[in-house]
Amino acid sequence: MKNIFKLTLALCASAMVFTSCIKETFPMNDTATSDQVNSSATALEALTNAIPASMVQGYLVYGEQEWEFDMSYPGMMIIMDSALGDIVDSGDTGYDWFSYWSSNLYNLGVNSATAYVPWRTFYLLIKGTNDVINIVDPETATDAQKVLLGQALSCRAFLYHALASLYEYIPATDPGVVASYKPEGDITGLTVPIVSDTTSLATSKANPRVTKEAIYKFIMDDLDLAENCLSGYAPKGGILPTLPVVYGLKAKMYMELSDWGNAATYARKGIDAFGGSPLTQAQWEDPVNGFNNYAANSNSWMWYLSYSAETMGNLCNFVAHMSTEETWTSYGWAVGRGVPKSLYEQIPDTDFRKHSWIDPEGMDYYAYKMNRNVFDEEEKKVVGPYANLKFRPAGGDYATYKVGGCSQVPLMRVEELMLIEAEALAMNGDIAGGKAALTNLIKTRNPEYSCENIATATGVQKEVFKQKRIEFWGEGICLFDAKRLAAGVHNGYKGTNAQSGYRFNCDGVAPWWTWMIPQTEINGNPVLDGFNNPDPTKTVTEWTE
Repeated sequence: MKNIFKLTLALCASAMVFTSCIKETFPMNDTATSDQVNSSATALEALTNAIPASMVQGYLVYGEQEWEFDMSYPGMMIIMDSALGDIVDSGDTGYDWFSYWSSNLYNLGVNSATAYVPWRTFYLLIKGTNDVINIVDPETATDAQKVLLGQALSCRAFLYHALASLYEYIPATDPGVVASYKPEGDITGLTVPIVSDTTSLATSKANPRVTKEAIYKFIMDDLDLAENCLSGYAPKGGILPTLPVVYGLKAKMYMELSDWGNAATYARKGIDAFGGSPLTQAQWEDPVNGFNNYAANSNSWMWYLSYSAETMGNLCNFVAHMSTEETWTSYGWAVGRGVPKSLYEQIPDTDFRKHSWIDPEGMDYYAYKMNRNVFDEEEKKVVGPYANLKFRPAGGDYATYKVGGCSQVPLMRVEELMLIEAEALAMNGDIAGGKAALTNLIKTRNPEYSCENIATATGVQKEVFKQKRIEFWGEGICLFDAKRLAAGVHNGYKGTNAQSGYRFNCDGVAPWWTWMIPQTEINGNPVLDGFNNPDPTKTVTEWTE
């Protein structure tokens, strides 16, 4: 057992030395071989469990306190919703580490940490999945080993989907985008290099960006094998993917490919296999367990991440930035991340999700359920209008980071599959079916909801996107849809609650939705030289009244 433990430490450490997307040799030491790991359920399971542990590791890239957005996948979630323009600061923007992506004024260029951290984060996490996939032969694996392989494949597919979407170059169509926003070469439709468990060192040094078609074939191949590996695995949800999650991921991929029939089919398969139900108002607004506790929300949460007090810092965790109730730092309550006024005003008062953000009338509007009184002037940690009360400190503990910061964060909820099904049915020609699916979900949020006035498939699609922005605010889901739909950013308007420096309007695909490959990667993989995405910094002029 001592040798297995030593090997596990070596494997976990190896994930921290991933350079320039290079697939490293499986790390062996004097005490173990790959055959030994493959034959040891304990070691292989530990290696697989290291994947979700890495996905919440603070300072994953730099390994020290340097950039507070360097917080693995939850950091990417906040970055994506900030880039979308759906996170609007109600308070002190000086504490907002994610303002680089919500303001078009800061450096997002090739030599910046804002380019380096996301790229390296994703490929570090992919390295962890490759380590598992590399040593499990599906032809000879036991049932237990197949489960671990299926989970690793699912995670890899999830991560490559994010990379494919975030780095695919789509030319700007808004005439207000500066003329200099254009690439050096023809890169339209190119995504990222694929680094798999079989990628050699030589290949990794000459590994070009692949097309959207190529990367989605790779993703779907992973998911096909994952589906096979997890077909007899009984759990419905958890910290690692299960069969319903695989179905959900397939539905998302088919959406990206505009394969509406398969998207609807797999969304329904995921819903049925999961057998869950949407969150209730009581669950949603629970100040102790609301959006921080899988066990309390397992009817809805299909896949989640979990923080540990032993490995979590006080500043580099999801709650520290997203909760307005926490008081151990100024990144949460002082910034007061909230919703755009324009979106908030589209939510009917009869929809309980509107209580996720503070109305300008405060407690006169609604008796908000709180762990601390965020309206208390004497406490001097007051939160302003439109700030969120959606994300709670774990256990309701807003003062102790090793308790309140140890939250759990959803990656997939059954509600997402329900909304995918609604859009896919409508876009596949069944407008009535799409509207019915949409109504079935939203009536659980707003009993008075009706979409009977929508007459077209694209009308349903737009309504689904609006509902996703409300439903999944802060969960890092909607930027993928926004880029797929070329939905634009529109935070500059009379009466906006976006502060100066954040008031941008851009139709189509906003330039900062397409991220740059860092120079360090180009140095290590020279075939990328001349094929980078253009620098999105200062490409749109800020709106002024």
